[in-house]
Amino acid sequence: MDLIDRELCDIRAKCEQQIADSKIISCSATLVRVDLLPHRPNRTLTVCLRFPEEDYPKTSAILVELKSKVYSEKFHAELTRLIDVYAREHLGGPQALLVLSFAQQYLLDNPLCVCLDEIKQLRMDLKSDEQADNRGSQLKLKQRTSSVELIARGGNYVYRVTAAVPDSYPNQSVELRGQQSNLPNVLIRYLNGQSREIARQCVEPPLRLNKEQLANFQPVRSLYRTLKFCLEATRDFHQELCPICDKTVLQQEPENLVLDEHADGFVERVYCGHLFHQGCLKHYLAEPPFPKGGKLCPAKRRHPRSDAQTYMGRGGTLEATSTSCKKTIEPGVCGIKLAHDRWVVNVKTAEARWAQKQARQRELEEVVDFLQ
Repeated sequence: MDLIDRELCDIRAKCEQQIADSKIISCSATLVRVDLLPHRPNRTLTVCLRFPEEDYPKTSAILVELKSKVYSEKFHAELTRLIDVYAREHLGGPQALLVLSFAQQYLLDNPLCVCLDEIKQLRMDLKSDEQADNRGSQLKLKQRTSSVELIARGGNYVYRVTAAVPDSYPNQSVELRGQQSNLPNVLIRYLNGQSREIARQCVEPPLRLNKEQLANFQPVRSLYRTLKFCLEATRDFHQELCPICDKTVLQQEPENLVLDEHADGFVERVYCGHLFHQGCLKHYLAEPPFPKGGKLCPAKRRHPRSDAQTYMGRGGTLEATSTSCKKTIEPGVCGIKLAHDRWVVNVKTAEARWAQKQARQRELEEVVDFLQ
């Protein structure tokens, strides 16, 4: 019995005992195929081993090929390189069991490798931000807890969130937790709620799908989409201008934020995504004209993170709901109907309030004229 035959016997006898949660698929002189973590379908890695025809194991290392449904090609290439280096360190003796054990331990020690491409893309986005002079955002990997922490910055404002990657990823979305921020509460609620909604949309099919569409629905990866949204939104908040007064909505220093929800400087976010000073919004909604379909947002462009469209790209941009509204949309204007939970006013009510305000103004002017 030569060395390769003895090694094959050792694999059959010891592999599944020594390497927990492994399964031998085939074991012959031409191909050894073993599934690592077979009971965790979204973490399973198939390792294919072939013995070199010459000088194995004295000067030639065992040949390795990796296959899986969840890990990326970049991960396969990197792990294959590491295994090859490890195998060459053990020339002169049996290598198959050593290589299998090394590969499985790497998977267990680095659970975030299942989203390697997404992490690399996020790091590229952070690097682009630094080149654009928008510094300070960070991405921290926590392999022990299989989570990714994002610290997003925009000016002096910070939003911190941790995305936990579950074992069943990508069939199950990331879990967002530990959110902390010095942004206004209205924007913190928006970031928390919208990021969770983006994660949900990645794995749950829309309600209005026919049977064929429902059968063809496939979950998509949620880590990059959710954290990219948090990064972009936080980066842009401090630069957004009020569409009415054309001044930045947020104070430069977070400690100077207006916290009184009845004050004119209080920050409001409307359905189209734009930010307003509360006083500016009140004045705009209370002044004529009052179009039949309601007032439209006067911002100079559509907002990239509007509630009127999904971040997943499955829905189109929301158009004005009535034909009359569509006709009044000016070029270069947002044009989405202004809507807010605290500002639901129909046209008749707005006109009546304006008429009442004008009547009071005329009465005051008449009193002043009389006294003079």
